[in-house]
Amino acid sequence: MADGTTIDEGLLHIGGQARPATGGAVYEAVSPVTGERFARLARAAEPDVEAAVAAAGEAFEANRQETAFTRADWCHRVATVIEARAAGIAPLLSLEHGKPLAQAEGEIMLAAQGFRLAAEEAKRLGGETVPVRDGAKLVLTTRKPRGVFAAITPFNFPVNIPVEYLGPLLANGNAVVWRPAPSTAAVAAALFGCVEEAGVPAGLVNLVTGPDVAPARLLVSHPGVAGVCFTGSSRTGAEIAALAAGKSQLMELGGNGPIVVLPDADLDRAAAAIASSAFMNSGQSCSAAGRIIAAGSIAGELTARLVEHARREVVGSPFEPGTTMGPVHNAGVAATMARHVADAEARGARTAFGGAPLTDRPTGLYWRPTVLAGVAPDAEVMREETFGPIAPVLAVADDTEAIVAAANAGSFGLSSAVFGRDLDRTLAVAGRLRTGQVTVNDHSNYWELHLPFGGAPGRASGHGRLGGRHAAQVVTELQSISIDLPSPWR
Repeated sequence: MADGTTIDEGLLHIGGQARPATGGAVYEAVSPVTGERFARLARAAEPDVEAAVAAAGEAFEANRQETAFTRADWCHRVATVIEARAAGIAPLLSLEHGKPLAQAEGEIMLAAQGFRLAAEEAKRLGGETVPVRDGAKLVLTTRKPRGVFAAITPFNFPVNIPVEYLGPLLANGNAVVWRPAPSTAAVAAALFGCVEEAGVPAGLVNLVTGPDVAPARLLVSHPGVAGVCFTGSSRTGAEIAALAAGKSQLMELGGNGPIVVLPDADLDRAAAAIASSAFMNSGQSCSAAGRIIAAGSIAGELTARLVEHARREVVGSPFEPGTTMGPVHNAGVAATMARHVADAEARGARTAFGGAPLTDRPTGLYWRPTVLAGVAPDAEVMREETFGPIAPVLAVADDTEAIVAAANAGSFGLSSAVFGRDLDRTLAVAGRLRTGQVTVNDHSNYWELHLPFGGAPGRASGHGRLGGRHAAQVVTELQSISIDLPSPWR
């Protein structure tokens, strides 16, 4: 922990039992904040996945007749435990992930809200009666749980993103085998502890940790798994989708969102919102401001304002009160930052601010917020998701068609934003963007838990929708029941 002690969480949680991984295998967690090993965690193998899927299947069958109100009570109890434990979990989240302590506390409290929302949505997820030609028939529909799900979650929001799946799955009667990101498995175990303390029936949620690919591949392809929920990169998501062919899938994948700034935009407002979405969580958000498409007449002014915001960011230990940005989470993110900056510069871009990590910190992961000016449209940063604190500005002609074409270039289609004062033109551009969600005159990270969130069709940003009833519909199936009555019932 932050006080130098080591967590020994070398156990899996399967069917209500804490147990070591096969052969007692463990791996060590290293903090991006200090560079020190701070935890020993269980390293699951294929037999552990088999046991977890079997336990989930048994728990699903044992609890499938519970009502939506009972399941909602479970979720509300989990939320209450999370709220009570938040102050104790937040330092672990900051140490393991790197985000500032205040942001960690906010994420944990949002996770509690996620369980409460799932609870209430489950009580409202009803069916309907359907008019039919046969007057002796009463036809109705109902929604039923699908069964056992695999949930594979990322490192960037390691408490809240799992709840986006665990809440709807639990509230709507499913069982789940949860594999968190290996590098944030200690805080995942803390979240699992909240589920356990709340008295959720054993086996409905199972925690399987570890860095190895083979167990994960077995989990998503296992015949006992009815559905897969995944948040992560587009490449990994495509592999999982293939392995899970025929199963229900909720896939929230990569983003490199276009942020469009029209010639008449309020530049102070735009710069503040773009900086927020580019640098929040050290840029490690799928809906971050991945590429900024600015009308040429205002690109220079916008860049200057972004630099002002970047200068105000305080990069440091997440435990220091004034810190606004911690380190990036791992060496992979840092390497992508370095590669994207070097490639952009080689293609003619100018680094207006940042562009390198700070050299006087405990690890090489403390990257300065970076602003790139004059970025070429074929630069890697325009074609790939950086997932770091970067704001690359591409100047285009002051022409609606050119702006829309630049924004829709590439393969991603998750989130975007448009800034402009002329509402007709702004909305016309927003409506043509090939992304699942668009914000107007606000940051691209804007989302509330009940809103639908997911990738546009035909793009590399996933399919299905998170959020409130939308997630509940994905993790349940619709059944039609036709009742033959001896006489007309109307």
